[in-house]
Amino acid sequence: MQKSFPPIILFYCIFLLFPATGCSEDKTGEPILLLTGNKDFGAYTGEILKAEGFNEFITDSIESKKISGSFLAQFDLIILAEKTDDRQTSNMLRKYVRGGGNLIVFQPDKANADLFGLEKMTGKTGKTYIAIDTSSAEGRSLTGKKIQIHVTAEGFSLKTGKAVAWFCNKTDSVYEFPAVVTNSFGKGQATAFLYDLPRNIAYTRQGNPESAGIEKDSIPGIRAMDLFTDGWVDTSNNVINQADEQMILLTHCIEQMNGDMKPLPRLWYYPDSLKCLVTLTNDGEFNNENDFERQFRDIDSMGAIMSLYIMETARVSKLWAEKWTARGFEISGHPDDTREAKAPVWSNMDRTVSAKISEINDIYGLRMSTVVNHWFVWCGNNESGDKEFSAQAEIEAKKGLSMDVNYAHYDNNSGQGHFLGPQGSRQGNFTGSGLPMRFAGSSGKIIDIYQHLNNVYDQQYNENHDSEGFYNCFKGLMDRSLNNEVYSLISIKSHNDEYYFSRGPLIKMLAYAANNGIPVWTVSELSEFTRMRDEASFSSISFSGNKISFDLHSSLKHNSSLTVMIPFNYRHNLLKSIRCNGNEVAYTKRSVRGYDYAFLTVEPGTDYSFKIAFDN
Repeated sequence: MQKSFPPIILFYCIFLLFPATGCSEDKTGEPILLLTGNKDFGAYTGEILKAEGFNEFITDSIESKKISGSFLAQFDLIILAEKTDDRQTSNMLRKYVRGGGNLIVFQPDKANADLFGLEKMTGKTGKTYIAIDTSSAEGRSLTGKKIQIHVTAEGFSLKTGKAVAWFCNKTDSVYEFPAVVTNSFGKGQATAFLYDLPRNIAYTRQGNPESAGIEKDSIPGIRAMDLFTDGWVDTSNNVINQADEQMILLTHCIEQMNGDMKPLPRLWYYPDSLKCLVTLTNDGEFNNENDFERQFRDIDSMGAIMSLYIMETARVSKLWAEKWTARGFEISGHPDDTREAKAPVWSNMDRTVSAKISEINDIYGLRMSTVVNHWFVWCGNNESGDKEFSAQAEIEAKKGLSMDVNYAHYDNNSGQGHFLGPQGSRQGNFTGSGLPMRFAGSSGKIIDIYQHLNNVYDQQYNENHDSEGFYNCFKGLMDRSLNNEVYSLISIKSHNDEYYFSRGPLIKMLAYAANNGIPVWTVSELSEFTRMRDEASFSSISFSGNKISFDLHSSLKHNSSLTVMIPFNYRHNLLKSIRCNGNEVAYTKRSVRGYDYAFLTVEPGTDYSFKIAFDN
C-alpha cells in the first residue's frame, strides 16, 4: 500500500530459455534457432518467444564454434538477436537465406543491407514511434495507432524490401524511414527490425533504466513507478498494450515466413483457453486476522480466492492462516523497508526480504513465492551500488521468489500529474503489456522472477472518491480482453484498510468475472501456472505431404490445462483432423489477431504425440 485429457482448453506452454529446460541448447530438430551474444538484450528475445507461445527453438551464441553452414541449414528460421561484426557469420547467414532459409535480424549492419532490400543512410532518424502497415499480412489486425519506442531508430531507405512498419513521430502523417521490412533474397526470406526489439520491450515493460534509484514522481519513497516519469509512457496507448503489439508483430513475421515451409504449433497466453485472468491481492498492513474475516468471507462466497501479504505476523495466527490456505487463499509476506524508502540500498533490502521469507516460513510453515513490498519500495542500485533498474527483482529472485507485484497503478499527488494514465475504463496498462514475463537487467541478463502488473488499484480510486472509476477500470480491461483482442491479466488490489470503499465495486467485479467465465486466482497460482507453461516444450516437429507431427513434453502438473494452438491453414489447405496419442480428438477453431488456429487443450504433467492432417 502506498500510505483426461480434457476437452478443449488451450495449451499454454513455452519452454525455458537460458538456461533451457523446455529447450535444450544441445538438442537438434527444433525449427527455430535463436542466436545471441553475451552483452546485450538478445537473450530476452527468448522471453518474447515464450510469451508468444513459440517453444520450439534452441538458443546458441553467435560466437559458438558449432556455428557453421551445415549447422544453420538444420533450421527453418534463424533469429539473429544481437549485432555482429563477424564477417564469417554474416556470410554464412547470407548463404543460408540464399539457399532457402528464413532469417530475422534486429538492427542489421549496413554491410548486409541488401539482404533486406535496404540501403543504409547516414545517421539516426530521431523518431520515437512506429506505425504498423495494417494492410500487410504481418500487420493484419494489429493497431493502427502509432506505438512508442524507447531505443534508437536506425536510418535506412527501401530498395527492394517491403516495409511492414515505419518510424515516425506522433504527429507525422508522411513516413520516410522503414522500421520493419521483409525481402526475398535468393530462395529465402529475410526480415529486419531496424531497432533493438528485445531491449525496447524490456524498457517499455520495466521503465527507464536511467531513472533507477531516483525520486522522480514526488510520491514518498523510491518505487518502480518512478521509472515511468518524464513522459516515458504515452498514456493514450495504455489501452492497446504497445509492448505486446510489437511482440505480436514479430509473431506474424515468423508465421508469414515459416507458414509455407512448416506450420508451427504455439501455446496460448492463458490457462483453459481463457481470454484473460484475474488475480486478487490484499496488503495486510497493521491489521489482524479478525479485520480480514469479513472480506475473506465475501470473496469466498463469490467463488474467488485472494493473496494476502502480511506485514504484522504477530497479528495473524497460524490457525487462521491454515483455515484460509485450505480454502485456496495465499498467505505471503509484505516486506517493510520504508525506513529507508527515500534511498533504499541493496544490503538493507536484501536483509528485509530474507527476514520476511523466514518469518512466513517459521510462523506459518509456508514457502513465500510471491511478493509485494510496503509502499512498493524499489531498490534502484545493485550490490556494488551501481544504478540498476531491476535490482529489486534480482534481490527477490536470489531468495527464490517467483513473481513480483510491485508495479502498480498509483500516481496520486505526483508532481507530474497522472503520468501513469487516466482513470476509469481507459486506464489500461502503463507497462504496455498484459502478460507475465521475467525481468531483464540493464545489461540484458534474464532475472528469474516474473513481473505482474497490479493494474486495478483501490487506493488510486479511493483517494479520488471514484468507486465507479474503480469498477470501470476493471471492466475496461476485461472487455478489451474478451471483445477487442487486447488480452490482459487483471490484478485487483483490495486493501483491508480500504474495504469500506472497495467492497461494493469489488463484489461487482467478482460477479462480472464469474458471469464471463473468468476465474479469480491468487498470485501464487498464476506463478505456478506460468512456470509450468514455461517448462513444457514441443519437439520432433516434422512435416511431410499435408501432415505435421510433433511431441509435447510437460513434466509439471497444474489444475488448469495447457492449450495448443495450431495454424488452421497451410498453403490454402484447411486443417482436417488432429490425432493425439493415436486417437482423433476434438478441437475448436478460433481467430486470433487475424489468423485462424485450432485450439486443443491437454492436461499438463505428461507427454503427448500429435499428428495433424490438412486437406489436399
